[in-house]
Amino acid sequence: MPNYNDYTPEALPLNIARQNSDQLSAEFMEWLPDNLHIYLAFEKEATAIFNSGRSHYSARTIVEFLRHHTAIAEKPQCDWKINDHSVPYLARLFDMCNPSMAGLFNYRILTKKKASEL
Repeated sequence: MPNYNDYTPEALPLNIARQNSDQLSAEFMEWLPDNLHIYLAFEKEATAIFNSGRSHYSARTIVEFLRHHTAIAEKPQCDWKINDHSVPYLARLFDMCNPSMAGLFNYRILTKKKASEL
């Protein structure tokens, strides 16, 4: 796992995620420290979309763009590991980290599945 100093700009999303872990899945919280570079790339693209004047956008579109871009720009063994279940949490974390841009993404209400529904 990368070692981010708690006071660096890169560590801010980790700190905010920890403070709001009740709004994020346990799996996402486990995934984030090793994949912070993915969140930071997501944040960069979401900020660019917001600054272009869009009031709403798709978090999944940003993730698919990042997957495509990295597939072209990086070696095949460097493919990013992004589970589709992480996408909504990337968007939620973006809103937590960037309250002035909150509202760019729409959310479904999160519910916990019962064991009988799995």
